[in-house]
Amino acid sequence: MALAGTKRMSSSAPPPPILPETSRSLLAATRELAELAPWRFATDSQPVGLRDPATGEARIGCIFGRAREVFAAVFYRRRGVAWYLSMLAGDGDSGIKEDGEGFDCLKVGWVTKKELWKEDLAALKEADFKPKGTGHVWPMFRSVGIGWQPWFIDPAEANQLLADLPRLTAFYRLLEKHPDLFAGRSAREIPFVPLALPDRPLEPKDLGWEPMVPAPEPEPFPYLATLDELSALRGLGRLPELELEFAARIVFGASFLEAGRPCLARLALLVERQEGFVVGTVLESAALDPIDMAGRALVELLVKAGVLPGVLLVRNPRYPPAFAELCSPLGIRIRLAKDLPKLEECFAGISQALKSQGK
Repeated sequence: MALAGTKRMSSSAPPPPILPETSRSLLAATRELAELAPWRFATDSQPVGLRDPATGEARIGCIFGRAREVFAAVFYRRRGVAWYLSMLAGDGDSGIKEDGEGFDCLKVGWVTKKELWKEDLAALKEADFKPKGTGHVWPMFRSVGIGWQPWFIDPAEANQLLADLPRLTAFYRLLEKHPDLFAGRSAREIPFVPLALPDRPLEPKDLGWEPMVPAPEPEPFPYLATLDELSALRGLGRLPELELEFAARIVFGASFLEAGRPCLARLALLVERQEGFVVGTVLESAALDPIDMAGRALVELLVKAGVLPGVLLVRNPRYPPAFAELCSPLGIRIRLAKDLPKLEECFAGISQALKSQGK
């Protein structure tokens, strides 16, 4: 495992091999969407529902481009669906929608040639791709998983895009003709296109509108401290009036290498509530289990503090059940708080420093 800044990291893991015929079909589907240019008339708040032909899994597709800086089609999957729905409904502070914790998607971006990696250029050359025009006309395919840096798509993801891109294009052709399609609909009513497209342009009657609500987060497993950790904690004194703020979240200024693939970092912070004194920090790979990492970091930071607080303030609703077996016997009350101002101030400062270091 290695730590580095935000620039692209050298990796021992080559891109997953995609069959040439799959690449050519994918590029043809991408070109069709690019020629439609749905960002001329649509926004990222006008999504389409897509069901996986094999599994029935619901995904959500949307486009970016109205800002004229980023042109992309994004397909949210798994926990990424709940993340997108939460952002769409404007309740991004609910659940654990902290930076990057629910971002899971496939992305096709149209970038300038200089933004492509050498592996992208090699794949496009092998597929005999020739762009039309200049500027943001070069397709870049990326897979984004929770805790991971954007990376090359694998064969299964390429097949997913082959299933999703034509349906996305068909939907935005429909939306161009019917710009009031979403009128009167709630933010969480999603239009689903048929699994098999008809042999004609889509019509409004073909859509199946479904209300989608983010599934509740699964109950976390409790953090089980080791005997050594428990022994170290039981040896500490207590300050019942002491309140500490704690969080461990993804930050976008550092990267690790895990099995040759770059992932993000998760930063744990323990801060004194009143004056904002930073007890300490722990920085680890975001590819690790988030509850396990947070539990180990909490123990380490409490030992570093040299004293047990009366109250531990957290924002993540998964922490109280996960850390109850650790904190209750020590006399530490875990309390959910909507605002942790001292902690947020520290996160902002450290994140900015990491980003500056990576430039």
